[in-house]
Parts: sequence; C-alpha cells; structure tokens
Amino acid sequence: MATHEMQFEDGVLEFNQDVEWITSDLPEPDPNWRGTDSNGHEHHAVEESERVAYPTLTLVAGEPYWCQDCQDEHTDTWWECSVCGEQVTPGTCPSTPKPITRGQQYYWDGEPISAERANEIMQRQYQAEIEARRLTARPPIGRRVHLAGEPRTAVTVVPTAEGEPDDVVTVMHDGTGHMETLPLGDLLGARP
Repeated sequence: MATHEMQFEDGVLEFNQDVEWITSDLPEPDPNWRGTDSNGHEHHAVEESERVAYPTLTLVAGEPYWCQDCQDEHTDTWWECSVCGEQVTPGTCPSTPKPITRGQQYYWDGEPISAERANEIMQRQYQAEIEARRLTARPPIGRRVHLAGEPRTAVTVVPTAEGEPDDVVTVMHDGTGHMETLPLGDLLGARP
C-alpha cells in the first residue's frame, strides 16, 4: 500500500493506494527485436506509445473456425513480410510486472472522506494557489509569466503599446512569436 500526504493551510490530505503488481507467464513483444527472413529482408520492432509495432511486417488473419475445446469461434493471426509474404515470427521477452490500483482511501486530518471530497479539497487548494499567483502590477519587460487559463503555459512580457491602461500587459508566446495584450488578472507569477 502506498501512502501520500499533502499539507494544506487548513489541514492534511492523506490518500492510500492499494497497489497490486500483476505478472504474466506469457511473453511480451521484444521492442529491441531485429531479424531477417529467408529472402534477406530485414525486419525490426519499434516502440509506439506503450506498444510494439513492426513497420516492415503485415498482420494477416486466417479464416474463423469453431473450437470444440472452449466452444467459441477463433481466428488465428500471424505476421508476414510486407515484400515477399513469408511468415515471420517476431522476438519476445519475459513479461514485466505491471501495477494495478485496487482501491484508494482518502483522509482529511485523519478522518476518512470520499474521493469526491478529496477532489474538492485539491481543487480548492489549486484555485487558492492560482489566486495567490495573479499579478497585481505590470511585470518588467523580459519577465516570464504564466497564463491563468493555462498555468503551465509560459509567455514573455514584451513592451506594451503607448496609451494602453496600466492593467494590461503585452506578451509573446514561445515558438510562434504570436503577441497579445491581456488584462493583468489573466497572468500569473512564478510558483512561490
């Protein structure tokens, strides 16, 4: 069981996660596999967002058939070389353990609370942090600030046009060079 604790001004939020590690006797695709078929065509595996793919192979499905043992329909699949059609069996490796969360318990100052109440407490804290970071004075040119609507997005303060009120700031977005003038309340300072 993993225990985490968050200290707030008005209390302590604690949450426990019951985590179980699941392992399998079945092998997994080897992300480092490389091979050559009998015609000399090279094949390899690549990792794509938590799965293994084979860019030079095509997955082929056979005709469906009825299994007498489990009383269900099955379809066998296999990999073939995309060039010559030879059947290729990619390499595998032993299964790695994976964490599965079985349940969570939340406590506010030692008293059990619901997940909804815990989320309300965290949201309230997040909003309080955002409010504490709102700018009240125009920051100097070149200062990095964050957008209140997207607190993880940083922008750079650039000169604001003459005649603009003191409660607006012109900023430039990184990477695009896009500039916009925003109300001071739409900008946040760095995290304390």
